[in-house]
Amino acid sequence: MSIKGLLGATALVGVLAGFPAISAAQTAAAPAAAPDPAADDPTAPEVVVTGSRIKHDTFNSASPITVVTRDDATAAGFNSTSELLQSTAITAGARQIDNTFAGFITDGGPGANTLSLRGLGAARTLILLNGRRLAPSGTSGSVVSADLNVLPSAIVERIEILKDGASSIYGSDAIAGVVNIITDKRTKGLTLDGGVSVPTVGEGTTKRIAAIFGYNGDRLRISGSAEYYKRDMLSFAAHDYLRCQTDYVRSAPGQPLDSGSTIDPRTGKAKCYPTGPTGDSGVTVNTIGTSTRAGAAGGPGNAAIGSFNRFRVNPGAGGSVPGFEGVNGGGSSGLGNRDTVNDNFFKRSLVSPTENFSGYLQGEFDLHALGDATLYFDGLFTRRSSVQPAFFQAILDYRLGSPLIPSVLAFSNLGVTDQSGGFPVGVRVFSSRNYQSRQTVDYMRFGGGIRGKLPLNDWTYDFYAGRSYTSGKYYLQQLITSRLIQSQGVVANGSGGYNCTDTSNGCVAAPALTADVINGNIPQAYLNFVAPEVKGTTKFGETTFSAQFGGSLFALPGGNVGLAIGAEYRRQTIDDQPPIEQQTGQLYSYSTAGITQGKDAVKEVFGEVEFPLLRDQSFFKTLTFNASGRYTNYNSYGTGWTYKFGGVWSPVKGVLFRGTYGTSFRAPALSEQFEAPTAGFLSTNTDPCYQYYNSAPTTTIYKNCQTAGVPLNYGRGNAGDPLAQSVQVLTTGGAGSGLAAEKSKNWTVGAVLQPSLPSSLGKFEFAVDYFNITVNNGVAQYGGASIISSCYNDPLFTSGTNGGQLCQFVKRDPSTGTLPYRATVTNAFVNIATNKVRGLDFNLRYVLPIATGSLRLNLGATKYLEQSSKLRPTDPLNDANGQIYFPKWTGTLDAYYSISRVTLYYGLNWVGKMDSFASVGEDPNNSIYQFATPNYFTHSASVRVAIDKFSFTVGVKNFTDKEPPQISAYVFNRLGNSPLYSGFDFVGRTVFSNVTAKF
Repeated sequence: MSIKGLLGATALVGVLAGFPAISAAQTAAAPAAAPDPAADDPTAPEVVVTGSRIKHDTFNSASPITVVTRDDATAAGFNSTSELLQSTAITAGARQIDNTFAGFITDGGPGANTLSLRGLGAARTLILLNGRRLAPSGTSGSVVSADLNVLPSAIVERIEILKDGASSIYGSDAIAGVVNIITDKRTKGLTLDGGVSVPTVGEGTTKRIAAIFGYNGDRLRISGSAEYYKRDMLSFAAHDYLRCQTDYVRSAPGQPLDSGSTIDPRTGKAKCYPTGPTGDSGVTVNTIGTSTRAGAAGGPGNAAIGSFNRFRVNPGAGGSVPGFEGVNGGGSSGLGNRDTVNDNFFKRSLVSPTENFSGYLQGEFDLHALGDATLYFDGLFTRRSSVQPAFFQAILDYRLGSPLIPSVLAFSNLGVTDQSGGFPVGVRVFSSRNYQSRQTVDYMRFGGGIRGKLPLNDWTYDFYAGRSYTSGKYYLQQLITSRLIQSQGVVANGSGGYNCTDTSNGCVAAPALTADVINGNIPQAYLNFVAPEVKGTTKFGETTFSAQFGGSLFALPGGNVGLAIGAEYRRQTIDDQPPIEQQTGQLYSYSTAGITQGKDAVKEVFGEVEFPLLRDQSFFKTLTFNASGRYTNYNSYGTGWTYKFGGVWSPVKGVLFRGTYGTSFRAPALSEQFEAPTAGFLSTNTDPCYQYYNSAPTTTIYKNCQTAGVPLNYGRGNAGDPLAQSVQVLTTGGAGSGLAAEKSKNWTVGAVLQPSLPSSLGKFEFAVDYFNITVNNGVAQYGGASIISSCYNDPLFTSGTNGGQLCQFVKRDPSTGTLPYRATVTNAFVNIATNKVRGLDFNLRYVLPIATGSLRLNLGATKYLEQSSKLRPTDPLNDANGQIYFPKWTGTLDAYYSISRVTLYYGLNWVGKMDSFASVGEDPNNSIYQFATPNYFTHSASVRVAIDKFSFTVGVKNFTDKEPPQISAYVFNRLGNSPLYSGFDFVGRTVFSNVTAKF
């Protein structure tokens, strides 16, 4: 299953202004009115704020910026930068790909964590480390965005989050915003830091230990960190609410939920379907398939005598199949009476484990030459070793007449199957097994340059060169078709067992068909043979060269006009080599994948100018205008321009207005361009021509199928009729179809209040910002089913423009082929989608002296006004605002009270209520379903004590142990009965501690 949907402010400048550390939820007020280092110290250094390349002596950015400090992240219980960046305080409720998505196909492969601002997707959020872009990392052919696991944690000083488009400043990907992780360059000596978080369920512990070191000499400054982070697995067995995924429906409107769910006749309670992602039936386990047997003994809920083609083990059952009871009489496909629960399922990961090592080193050396130049460098190395323990239905086909089949089942003859290698099958076993996928990903980044002063007023230069490289290995444990076939050819070995007739590859004979095998207890030696670990590799590289110059042009009443200009060259390469067994289609009931190889390069020039028009004038305490632009030339799609305008106006002290308008873009990722065809299959009834004889001859479908040469009796089911075939879907990159860049328009407008209060009343700051982002020409895929349906539903068929243009992606095998008339759909990346998000960000900060201490309150909230999208240009915009996965409101509150050496912390996270009744066509007042969730609150608290060079933090996250809300089956992906949504806490109450020692 693929999760590639929409996955989902202002910087209070306290961090650099001498205020107490700002919390994760804090967004700043602003510019000229905000205190800053230069306000009282004219010798204070200028700073560069995320979203601008011009140095300022004040924070006067027109764009809203959130600032996060590491100290406050520790108080809130975050044990890594990745955890922090995926929190509600940063994401404003946008859905994220985190470690609960094991088992789904995600960009970057399993184990990767990504950040999606504004719900626009991780590929539209740019991640920087000290102002330089972080290259994509991960495994598989779909490496698209940065993996948050590569980021350092212990040496991070602060994180700046710009929730505004910034492609004119940083280039591609900065559509939804920019995250800039800034490391501490002032650290001295040695600091040891360690933390542990322990969920009270007894699983999923995370541990971290780090050493931070630094040296500051007259000319040389060097610092770095070494870290180890480990997260243990949290299994589905950890929480009772995950043990039984049900339909979760009412018997009638107004009745209790689950009263109308399918009843398990063995227990008399709602049937558990843990293996279905949405909870609707799932897959059969602990069951066998046979040819229909009349007169077999029925099981609970079935007639005593009936006709069955599915059986489960029941030692007490008699009749014509002793030891087995028939389930679902008449061969129906429902699963109500079949087994769908197996203890193996609960051994899979709810939160997958990982083990990360990272080292970071940065340094500067003053040359005292070349314009007081400074040589600088930094290097980052991270190794991620991640695992996803999982559950899988194991289908084993026992050959007709095999000695492995017990005599009571010798009657069965199923014919040839997709696993039998041409041999007729006697019994198909729907067993189960645990397996795991795992990855080892090495990420390396190193770069350096020289910066200094030019002999021209205050102008400076900066030259940089850098290289990032990912080397990933990924391992799968899937059944291999050829080995399944080989293992079924057996002969007795004379010792009561069996050997393979073909002993190559170290063949292990299939086990005798017993109750243990049916119920999931398959010999490990056999699994090791038929499902060995196979390996794929991924390599991704990025090389960067850049040059930048900046300084003042001339003076205006408000200050000097600043200018920054520069050029940049980047080159990316990808080489993904899937396991050879996956390339050749040998992984049974698993997708195929080809080799993904490609490269792209870009040359860019950019400029930014800032005009401080007025300052300290009547009605113009501050008036500043900013403009930036970038010209881009990609090898892949050609050239383009982006631009941005912004302004700040403070009519009186304590009141400030700001706004921006600009364009941004995202160049197609290498995987979107060059991903090799990956084969998957859709059911036969997805083909519009399947049994189209049931349609009237006047219908569009009937006429188009006739035009395509598909016979009228296709899939009719009578002797001599062409067999219906599943639709093959080839998912592939879009380089060959002229894939172009996405483009967006974004604007923000906001106001900041910072009234002057008596010192006894503290300091108060409030900001509200409106944001509006529209992405056009978005890179997306129609989907195989949508392509073939749109093609055959266009009255003009292949010459039409209302879906007929997609017919170029549909081909049919000839009538003489092995699979006559089978449709193959090429599902390439194309420029079709539109996304739009609008809303309001509210941020309040209040610092109040109380007695000998200080109370600091940070309150942040986001109200979305629109979260809409459409796939095709002719589609209407579908606004998901307020629906499940897309809350209208989210918010955080952080409260700190510091007195002497003790700091008390309380945190509140809020996800607003969500309601999808209307979107699924249901009336909540007259429905048997539950497609709404209430307001969801979690609470955290901690205490920090600082004693000399030591500090200790201990606290509890989600101390009320709030469980995620529950919804009905059939529509949304769920964990248990809860929506698979990163804004809910699936870990539960967690006790955490952190210790820091400086030497």
